[in-house]
Amino acid sequence: MNVAGRINDSSARHGHHKRMSASHIDPLLTTLLQNAVFFAIASLYVAIGARRTCGTAAFPGPRPVAIWFKIWLVVIWVVGLALPVAALLNDGMVRGQSNAAIALSAYLGMFVAQVATELWVWRRWRSPIWVIVPCLYLGWRLWQIVWGWQLIAKDDASLTRGTLVALFVLWVINIGVHFTNIPLTLRWDHHAADAKFPSLHRAIPFGKDAQDRR
Repeated sequence: MNVAGRINDSSARHGHHKRMSASHIDPLLTTLLQNAVFFAIASLYVAIGARRTCGTAAFPGPRPVAIWFKIWLVVIWVVGLALPVAALLNDGMVRGQSNAAIALSAYLGMFVAQVATELWVWRRWRSPIWVIVPCLYLGWRLWQIVWGWQLIAKDDASLTRGTLVALFVLWVINIGVHFTNIPLTLRWDHHAADAKFPSLHRAIPFGKDAQDRR
């Protein structure tokens, strides 16, 4: 091969390498940016709402906790958390599917952000604005799942693909569960303004002391 041929071949390989690198970097930068913007906006809305409800009766959380709600929480943690983690480990790390890793990591990051926000609003602020946190995050989560599905469209990531389908079904159902439970959840104001709510010290709905006496 002559010099010109070697130069052209080297340039072609370099260009292909740059395109491959860009294909992995661009989705990562995109998801970091869009999720950071969403988190900032959602946190701002929550902070404004909490500020506007200052001085109202303390919010005890979604109580009393029915048995079906406890079962549903188990389903959420298994399908909504354990399954994506398993898919991330299998497709993203063991099999090296970078798009699957990006999609699932973004999903899990926002899942943790929602749980952290709910616990902060519930246990620190004791604010009824807690009910809007899932309203904000559930819609965004569906968009994340659709975006992740498109990202892995050409990849051999069957576990991730099945996981995204299961997640979509789970969160569509949970939207109905949360929204239809809001009227009951918002009946916090019949408690005395100085109520102590001992259960707030243990935010675990499975314990025998999970329900405050009315």
